[in-house]
Amino acid sequence: MSGVEILSFLKRNVGIIIKRLEESGVLVVPAARDHLFVPELEVNDRGVTVEVNGFIHYVKVHEGYAPVKFNLDRPVTDREYSVVHPGVVKVLARTARTLHLKAPMGQVSKVTVEVLKVG
Repeated sequence: MSGVEILSFLKRNVGIIIKRLEESGVLVVPAARDHLFVPELEVNDRGVTVEVNGFIHYVKVHEGYAPVKFNLDRPVTDREYSVVHPGVVKVLARTARTLHLKAPMGQVSKVTVEVLKVG
């Protein structure tokens, strides 16, 4: 057998194995049945909490606004947060119940959030 024939044989058999695992419920490929899209969320220095209950696809900060600190499922603290800068789309690819957002002291940020609802 040539290398191409072996590769073809392996691909076909792996496909059969994956299909059987999916059918038996052992392997599940999640599918988004709905989404949450918040095109313009204004965030101040007191913070905003968004109930997402899904797979957070991305967080985007609009140009001309302050960067935003965020944390998933826990409030933003002085030690625990990540930052999205203006004009940047941060792809998170993580499930969460809540998204906590907070702008720097005395500033305002405008944020777009997209969440895929799984299940």
